[in-house]
Amino acid sequence: MAKETKDERTVRSMTPLLTEHMIELKNLASGSSKESDIESWCQSLLKSVLGFSASSGYVVRTQEARAKMRFDIAISKADKPEQILLLVEVKKLGADLNKSDLRSGKVQLNEYLKTVGDVRWGILTNGYEWRLYDFKSDLITVASTDIRNDQQELDVSGKGITEAAWDLIEFSANYFEGKTWEELSAEAQALSPDSLARAILSADVVKRIGKVLNGEHDYRASVDLLTDKLSELLEQGLNDLVGTWNETQKAELDRYIRNQKKQAKKTKRRGPLSADAIEGTAVTAPDSSAAATPAVAVVTDENKAA
Repeated sequence: MAKETKDERTVRSMTPLLTEHMIELKNLASGSSKESDIESWCQSLLKSVLGFSASSGYVVRTQEARAKMRFDIAISKADKPEQILLLVEVKKLGADLNKSDLRSGKVQLNEYLKTVGDVRWGILTNGYEWRLYDFKSDLITVASTDIRNDQQELDVSGKGITEAAWDLIEFSANYFEGKTWEELSAEAQALSPDSLARAILSADVVKRIGKVLNGEHDYRASVDLLTDKLSELLEQGLNDLVGTWNETQKAELDRYIRNQKKQAKKTKRRGPLSADAIEGTAVTAPDSSAAATPAVAVVTDENKAA
């Protein structure tokens, strides 16, 4: 029997109390709950389920006002209660967290940061959805989850509770204390749309794409032209740029991507390719008229000799 991991232990310990909270939230959803009801529910969840409890050395304060601004929930360490580690903004149950007006929870969190000062982390929630932000990285979204199932319902079955526990584990005190939030923030920054776009448009990547296109189409595109076309693709996306883009083409591209991932794993197991092998790599792009999975061929010196 495999040894239980730390995360599995955490989820197992969360489950009993999370069951009570999920049932309570479901009851709140069926009635006329107020924002204050959700605040109380979130405060209890943070303490008893997510581990920000007094027994773990935390102080959870609510309804605190500073400089004419009221924080919903502020969390600090018991030995340094004046130093806020985490701010939590609670909205009405099921409220739209993507609002861009002045009542936006994200905007309010940012205003609180300016008031309080040196606070790195913020959580925005409407009871169902939970978002973790890193204030030191331009309020980048570090983690995001929805504890409802695919039907947008609260599943209080054993399976549903376990899935919700796995959804919420990234918001736990264990992840905060173990520096996982910092790792998630670094990952979010590296994989942000802006960061990925810059990586794709970097000179090295553009040249590599040019080699792939040359191997496939026997056409050498200039770096400037290729950069412009890639930039256009990133800005507009396939849906807008290709007028005839449809579900069949999307499925073919998905298969092509899966094929490329498998090829990358095989290459990793074999070890790095030689410069000559890389130079001779030919990749077959997805064909909108064909349903077959695109093939990927890596041409090496041994293949040529054969």
